[in-house]
Amino acid sequence: MGKAQPVKDYTALINAMPERERSNQRSWTDIIKKAIQVQLAPGHVITATLLEFEPEMTTQNARITAMHQYNPIYRFMCNEEGIMVHANKLAWEAYSTGTDVAPTLMEVFARGEYAGGVQEVHAAYHEAVSAIFDKRVACHRHQRCYTSKKTGKQKWTTLEMWPIADPLDGKLAVMVSEYNMTQQKELELQLAAQHCSLQRQNAELETLNADIQTEKEQLLQQNTHLTERLEAVAKSPTPGQGINADTPLDLMLNMLQRMIMGDTVGMTQILDLRHILTESTTDLRQPIGLERQLLESSHSTDDEVGLSMLQLLKGKSVKQPNRPDSPGANSDDKRRPGLRRLSSRSSFEEQATHAHYDLAAVITPAVERLLQDATKQWQFDILGFAEATPGHTLSLMGFYILKSQGFVSEFKLDEAKLCMYLRRIEQGYDDSIPYHNCTHVASVLQMTHMLMVHGGVMKSRGADRLSLLASYVAALVHDFEHSGVNNDFLIKTSHDLAITYNLQSPLENHHLAASTRVFLQKQYQFLGPVSQEDRMALRTIAIDQVLGTDMKKHFSVLSRFQALFKRTTSTGTACSAAEGHSSLADLKSEDRSTLHQMVLKCADIGHLAADTATHKRWSLKLEEEFFRQASAHHPYHRH
Repeated sequence: MGKAQPVKDYTALINAMPERERSNQRSWTDIIKKAIQVQLAPGHVITATLLEFEPEMTTQNARITAMHQYNPIYRFMCNEEGIMVHANKLAWEAYSTGTDVAPTLMEVFARGEYAGGVQEVHAAYHEAVSAIFDKRVACHRHQRCYTSKKTGKQKWTTLEMWPIADPLDGKLAVMVSEYNMTQQKELELQLAAQHCSLQRQNAELETLNADIQTEKEQLLQQNTHLTERLEAVAKSPTPGQGINADTPLDLMLNMLQRMIMGDTVGMTQILDLRHILTESTTDLRQPIGLERQLLESSHSTDDEVGLSMLQLLKGKSVKQPNRPDSPGANSDDKRRPGLRRLSSRSSFEEQATHAHYDLAAVITPAVERLLQDATKQWQFDILGFAEATPGHTLSLMGFYILKSQGFVSEFKLDEAKLCMYLRRIEQGYDDSIPYHNCTHVASVLQMTHMLMVHGGVMKSRGADRLSLLASYVAALVHDFEHSGVNNDFLIKTSHDLAITYNLQSPLENHHLAASTRVFLQKQYQFLGPVSQEDRMALRTIAIDQVLGTDMKKHFSVLSRFQALFKRTTSTGTACSAAEGHSSLADLKSEDRSTLHQMVLKCADIGHLAADTATHKRWSLKLEEEFFRQASAHHPYHRH
């Protein structure tokens, strides 16, 4: 039913509608005219015409209306005053307060959460109104977040606004569409986090690449230096007779060459060559009398190196004859059970003042490759290295690490005395002891290097260069002259060491005292012009580390380290250290000592981190050593 109006008004209204709107929106199928009387006031009745018409929606219009009302995207229109004049069903339900008062665009903006509070809300609203009504931009977008009342999670939406003329009055209005972009925002945040992670990884890779390049340059410099050294050694004349490496084939070819060139060859040389060639044991490609020369030479190398060179050249083991001054020749040198005792004087020591033992000259390319691996591999095959360097495992490892880390040049170490010191320390380990021998010490030295240099201690400035040198020395001597028995055995059997050190870490105290006596001898004092203060600091660090390896102090050291770790973690120091910052530089001296002790303790049992096969071999060696101790033990046994 319609409102009573003159017919001509309805006709004019229908005719005024645009043709497209009449055809697309509605089809007027029937108009019924009826004459009615309408009482406008008491006694005042007029006659009017009632028009009854039945509008019918087209199929297209019905679908458009349904899509508009139930579209999940909120759509609404606001006038210049910001009042909502039209909205689809979901938008109206979302923003209507349940009263007759229409929502406003400001209320829509205020639904969001802004860090700047109300001021930021007003600024965003006025920016949108200015863009639409003043600047007449084609489209203005605004993002906002809010907390869902249902889930309590944060969500994001985009308000897309563009200017439009109100179809009813033709005034400028704003059409708003609100899109849910939570998933898109979460994806953006994830991508941003991944981008930051990739940037960090890229920075780490660049740092690692720089470290690799630096290490490569150092290795090239070391290779050049070693090559120059080897060339110098090869060209330099040796005092005395030296070693003649000419083979019979070389002598014969040289003699023929001289004859071809017209030189005169003496009869004595011809007869000597004939005598050599007619001997049944002559090998044309083996140097003449090499074994005798190596064993008798005391100018260019020591006995053990000569034997190693002979073994490499001849491919078989060679026994060294007993000398009157050698440890094995002294029948009165009795070893006391339970504790190994070295001879007070050895042939090596007697030659110490006039023999330059140059370990670099006996490092073959294959051994050098193994040593390079040792300085950068966590699971280095130390047992394989020991098999490749019999009798020189510890001295080669010690010399290469100290040399490659730049200590020789930095502290101006005397290479000759350093080599002799390393060989003397190596002699202090008994290879007949299954576990506590020079191979174990070489393993501890290698793991100490890995923990200090590659484990973050040096990068976090938990130790300085002097501390690193002290740690290497501590690793070298931490089991010096080990007897193959533990402290409990020495204490329970009232051994001399237990009595000397009043039952307090007898083994560890002996390792330090005995190795210090060696260093104090003039021929082994390899330290350069180091101040007395630095000397005392180096010795103090080494003493603390070695004493910390006593298992009776295990829980004391561990608890102090755990307390230190908790303190540094709570203050962010540990996290910063892991990222390579210098946050451990301000540690107190006692905390720094705990850190150094923990490094050597971890290195002392480093085979726990080795591969399964290597760890089993070490475990069996330790088990064998324990069984030997048990077989020698007796409640009333005294040394």
